[in-house]
Amino acid sequence: MIIKSLIFSLCAIAIMLAFRLVLKTDTYLADVGGLGAFLTVFGTLYGIMAAFVVFEVWSQYNKTVELVNKEALGLERLFTLTLYFRDKDLSTHMKQAIENYANLVVEGKFKTLGAGKRNMETGRVFRKISHIIQGIKFDDDHDQIVFDHIADHFGRLSEVRTERITQSLTRLPALLKTFLYSSSIIALTTFILMPFQNTYYGFFTTGTLTFILAMIFQLVEDLDNPFVGYWNISVEPFQRALKHIEEDY
Repeated sequence: MIIKSLIFSLCAIAIMLAFRLVLKTDTYLADVGGLGAFLTVFGTLYGIMAAFVVFEVWSQYNKTVELVNKEALGLERLFTLTLYFRDKDLSTHMKQAIENYANLVVEGKFKTLGAGKRNMETGRVFRKISHIIQGIKFDDDHDQIVFDHIADHFGRLSEVRTERITQSLTRLPALLKTFLYSSSIIALTTFILMPFQNTYYGFFTTGTLTFILAMIFQLVEDLDNPFVGYWNISVEPFQRALKHIEEDY
């Protein structure tokens, strides 16, 4: 990410030098005051918008991470509740169904969600857990109480999974991203055409601004899709749940 930003900075400096030589922008020093006033107003508005977009994608990323952890913990909790039935066959079937689902998620590494699609196979395997719960038979008050807890927990687990998938597929509106990028280009173009009296100071200013804008672009694009890029949501919570189920129970 840093290397790419540096490359963009060097390209912007080269473009600024080309404009300075061809258009002789240094001859328009009298217009610096007007351009400065424009950049002050425009920069304030741009800063507010950029901060809002970065905050939005960061919050979305953190929310997805939270839901992934919550779903993995919910699977482990569902298995422990099943143990209270004191039915070895039921515990074995539930353990197998949960492991099949969690292993499928781990193997897929959210690649389907990263492509903007739902994984229908994991949905099919997840529904097998509900079939096991529906087939539970009991004949005393103890089992009735346990069953009520399991049914309630599975309902909440299903809601968490649905919310996690929905959150994973949510992206920033295209219009908002277009507005951010077009505003950034306008700001950068203004600096490239700015008639700096000191050439090297102009290079430094333009290069620094380009570096920051490139970092913002990559940050927004990366966090907007939490399964592609530098910051990826890991399947580690599901791996931990599988390990706990296998070793602790």
